[in-house]
Amino acid sequence: MVRTIEQKLECLRKAILSSKKHILAGDPRRIYSQYIRYALNEFDYLNLCTSSEAKDLKQNFIHEHVIPHAIVMAKLLELDPLTDENMMAILNKFYYICKITKEEDKRLSAAGFKQKMPPGWDGESCSVFARYEHAKVGISILKSQ
Repeated sequence: MVRTIEQKLECLRKAILSSKKHILAGDPRRIYSQYIRYALNEFDYLNLCTSSEAKDLKQNFIHEHVIPHAIVMAKLLELDPLTDENMMAILNKFYYICKITKEEDKRLSAAGFKQKMPPGWDGESCSVFARYEHAKVGISILKSQ
């Protein structure tokens, strides 16, 4: 069954609202984080890109969140009101999936950017690719797909 964008957004809204209930109850983040992660999987097609090193690879690559999941999740949980337009604005601005090599992924980890953005990244005036552009990582983005 092909889901409409409205259905996908409704699923994401339910995941966010359910997550807020878990937060109020004091539940660990790992409990509710998965709700949002699975709902976000429906939007993987929005902003796809490829690193120049991974462009021709058929194996030995991964699909990586350009902005770590925890940051995108936090931005979604902050939304008020929780409208389709507000959710799409966050997704269009911050939800990018990039095909990178396993070696590039190791460089991200070694630089300390596996799950966080570089110091000073504010989400407004800085590039969404700041982790990749950092001197210690040096991942060049070929193109958006």
